Amino acid sequence: MPINSRQHKILVSNITKKIKKPLLSEDIVESYTKNGFAIVRNIVPTQRINSLLENIFKLFCKYSKDFQDLKNLERPWNTELFHKKFIEFRKKDPESFGAIYDSLKTSTTLTQLVTDDKVVDHIAKFLKIEPSDLAISEPMCRLDVPNDKRNVLDWHQERSFFPQNRNGLNGLVCWIPLTDITEEMGPIHISPRSHTEGQLKLSNERKEDASYTTQIPIPEEFTSKYEDLAVHANAGDAIFFNMLLFHRSGQNISNKVRLAIQGRFHTSTADDFIPFDLINYYNPFVKQKLEKKYDCSDIPNNERQPPVSIN
Repeated sequence: MPINSRQHKILVSNITKKIKKPLLSEDIVESYTKNGFAIVRNIVPTQRINSLLENIFKLFCKYSKDFQDLKNLERPWNTELFHKKFIEFRKKDPESFGAIYDSLKTSTTLTQLVTDDKVVDHIAKFLKIEPSDLAISEPMCRLDVPNDKRNVLDWHQERSFFPQNRNGLNGLVCWIPLTDITEEMGPIHISPRSHTEGQLKLSNERKEDASYTTQIPIPEEFTSKYEDLAVHANAGDAIFFNMLLFHRSGQNISNKVRLAIQGRFHTSTADDFIPFDLINYYNPFVKQKLEKKYDCSDIPNNERQPPVSIN
């Protein structure tokens, strides 16, 4: 049942109190199941964070010519000068900036971070499965420069974009900031308990001013039932939320790049799972089986060609 404003304030207060103190695993799982999300502080080792930041810096040096005064600095990726140069680089050379973005998609350093043992163990507990049952799709690094609205999403459900599990409760998103996220940098926004609405049937909508972003927005008749909660997190924290939870992007209005990674995880052993590869081509054989039991009308028409027979 939707909650009113007063009830939500009490809910947020209780959630915040729990977040600030160490939680037992049972408490975290209960919070995740009830509210649709959970925050785990300091779950990612600092070494993994620094390794990925170093990888980003090396790619910046590869594609940018303006890096010489950064090379001799200790951990240059933590300096204001790096952020300034990175933002300027995005404005002057968007194609090379895109090459950094694409290179990070296949980075083993990124994959190792988002699949760190502690992270995977928590995901498995939230989904009530074994770690070996997990599948991951499109781990990516967000490089959000200030006032760039191209990849800013309105209220949406992740299940609308990643339908690998027909039941959105069988998957989740893991969002990990690489730097401390201030209010000005645009923290992620969620609506606690909105996952109880289930999967909404929505139509795709492409924004005219955001050529790279397909929006599948949630109508106000649903979002108005729930509060808008900005979730503040620091480097090494992790925000976990299920595929049905209402959430939206925060707008970066600071003078720094917002660096974060996100991974989408699915229950591969569930009977509602359909495999996608990294370019969202699905297995037609599996889809045919699922169509007998589930509505698969939202799966994109990107059928992968069947394997060539071997004589």
